[in-house]
Amino acid sequence: MRLFSQEDLTKILNTNNAAISELVNSGDIPYKIINGSIRFYPDVIKQWLQKKPDLKMDDQKYLERYKLRIQEKYPETLKAIKEFSDRFSDPKEPKRFYLEAVKNKKLGIVYYVKYLHNGKLLHSKWNTHTNDRDMAEKYAIENRDRLIKEYLEKRDVKKPYGNMYAIFRNYYAPNSPYMQIDIKRGRTICNSSRNSYHNFINKQFIPYLKKHGIKTFEEIDTPFLSRFQNYMLADKKIKSKIIRGVKPQTLNHYISYISKIFDHLIQEGTIKLNPCNSLLSIKIKKSDLKITGCYKVDKLKGVFNKKWKDEFSYLLSLVIYTINIRNSEIERIQIKDFIMIGQYHFLDIPESKSENGERQVPVHDFVYRKIMTYARKKKLDKEDYIFKLPQRKKLGSDTYKKAYLELAGFMNYTEEQIKKENIRFYSGRHFWKTLMSNENLGFDIEEFFMGHKVNENVAERYNHRDKRGEKKLLEKTKKVFQILDKKIFV
Repeated sequence: MRLFSQEDLTKILNTNNAAISELVNSGDIPYKIINGSIRFYPDVIKQWLQKKPDLKMDDQKYLERYKLRIQEKYPETLKAIKEFSDRFSDPKEPKRFYLEAVKNKKLGIVYYVKYLHNGKLLHSKWNTHTNDRDMAEKYAIENRDRLIKEYLEKRDVKKPYGNMYAIFRNYYAPNSPYMQIDIKRGRTICNSSRNSYHNFINKQFIPYLKKHGIKTFEEIDTPFLSRFQNYMLADKKIKSKIIRGVKPQTLNHYISYISKIFDHLIQEGTIKLNPCNSLLSIKIKKSDLKITGCYKVDKLKGVFNKKWKDEFSYLLSLVIYTINIRNSEIERIQIKDFIMIGQYHFLDIPESKSENGERQVPVHDFVYRKIMTYARKKKLDKEDYIFKLPQRKKLGSDTYKKAYLELAGFMNYTEEQIKKENIRFYSGRHFWKTLMSNENLGFDIEEFFMGHKVNENVAERYNHRDKRGEKKLLEKTKKVFQILDKKIFV
């Protein structure tokens, strides 16, 4: 008997290959595999037709099989459709936790949950006590608020003196809890100094501790600090560039920053000895002391009436040579800091590197007008900093150098000359003091306007600056302005 092929059967039944294949795959039609090919017996097909087979197909099965055929035939097109549809799908809400499967003797595995809180992954993880992922997710969701609250409360009451590196890293940080304790005990420190100390500890001292594997305060003894001194004094080669070691005077200051931390720890009972107390200070040689130079008192007359190439350099130089304030104080000047006392303009300096630095310094009308003109042109508000450049926390040495080099040009000084005489931007402070002393303004000018501390103990105890009254202040101010008119302004 001749057997029917699949193609024969499609003609007999007036159908198509896909339909016959579906009947074969589902087992709804009798067939035989002969030599690897599907064949149909005519009599068997006749009997099958007589039985009126139920050819209703399950829609879900039909869709799944049709999907498989489409995937096999058009994979690239389906991939493109998926990428297109993903653009229009709603974003999934994050679970805000992660489940981690950990081996467990009793359950085989058990899930632990780690939470995301304020955009950060918390360090701790919690046992969900189940190996069922759905139950673990339910536990994580239902217990989230409770577990995070307990974790944060436990972290906040953690002993503040447990981690040596945390103490060094945060002692001079803004709003440091350690510094708050010392402030209550009478220690005063301005923000700029605090920031300087903070940078030194984090960028110099802590890396040195880690490099030598220091883990406890007891390991930081006097010999260790002595080796740190040698390290800081030595020149270093970094990427074929020689970086000079710090100067002895600067290094002694650095050690004092560390010593203050040890003093604090002694007060809190964390340690018993301060290793800095028995550490010898580095002796400062005359060759290490380089006194800042300045111009002669009659050299600057009329220089601020000339046209400068750079307006910012002009204003910086004008301020340092006539108002006489520190670089850090210049960078903190806001428009609101200018006040009137009597008939004169003053700059109020509420914060400085020392208690004496908190003062009012006189501002000549010529200088005040120049600053206000610049502020109006830049559309500055009262709270804006006048001398801070965009995207920079500090002006930087390059800005100050540009200012003092342009001034040097008016003096006909070369860069080699000013280097030889050690004239730099800060020389403005030295010039102002030299000028005022030369004009017999009085030895107490440093107290009045420069923010220096009185050296003699008796003078410090009996010279009440706050009781001198406005009259004395204005008398001094008038004399300052007369000297500026005579020696600088035309």
